[in-house]
Amino acid sequence: MDQFRLQILSDLHLEVERPDEPLYAYDFPVSTPNLALLGDIGWTRDDRLFDWLRAQLARFETVFFVCGNHEPYGVDATVKDSMDRLQSFQQSSSGKLIVLDRTRFDVSPTLTILGCTLWSALDPDCLDILSWSLTDFKRIHGFDAASYNTLHQVDLAWLCESVEAIRRDEPHRRVVVLTHHAPTIEGTGDPKYIGGPTNSAFATELTELPCWGSPVHMWAFGHTHWCCDFERKGVRVYANQRGYGTGTTDFDPSKAVLL
Repeated sequence: MDQFRLQILSDLHLEVERPDEPLYAYDFPVSTPNLALLGDIGWTRDDRLFDWLRAQLARFETVFFVCGNHEPYGVDATVKDSMDRLQSFQQSSSGKLIVLDRTRFDVSPTLTILGCTLWSALDPDCLDILSWSLTDFKRIHGFDAASYNTLHQVDLAWLCESVEAIRRDEPHRRVVVLTHHAPTIEGTGDPKYIGGPTNSAFATELTELPCWGSPVHMWAFGHTHWCCDFERKGVRVYANQRGYGTGTTDFDPSKAVLL
């Protein structure tokens, strides 16, 4: 399989009330057999999310799913609880759902997908503001800045090790990385937030690290409610995010990319 088309969507926020759309009832056209959902799709504690996912599995051949920061929201819900529910659902999907939790998926002998949430690196100088302003710490049980940063370190270490291994041992492969949080700062969110006290909860600058550059040729993400498609240091940076309300200006649910 030399070519692989992927329909990439994120931040659908099916849990958010909208005047013209029931909860967990969002519909969109199918443009290609393969779908990637890059987080903040809905709450894993709500069975309606899994009903909606079953509907997508009936329409697509393969659905890739990256957990966002909103999936674990709920009373006494933890990040692990949320992932356990997703993994359990994956087991019942006959191989059609691929949950990307520090996961490598070989599409073909020459194309690999690497995926994880990639929790961002919180700015230590802004922890006071982040600790009281981030909803994650109020809606995810037992979650705080220390656990947030620990997850970032684990995700980032896995990505760097995985990319370096492919670069060394399988140089013929192209790699596509799928995450929820953004891997670079400029161009991945509304410019008005750059340098602000909460921006580190959305994006981390990774372009000088081993996870960047060949063999990685594309990195898609969500979380910032900002759509983009540009190249940085040899890597295509892509996002197609709906966000709240009627969606971000450039959001196109029918758009597919050739990997």
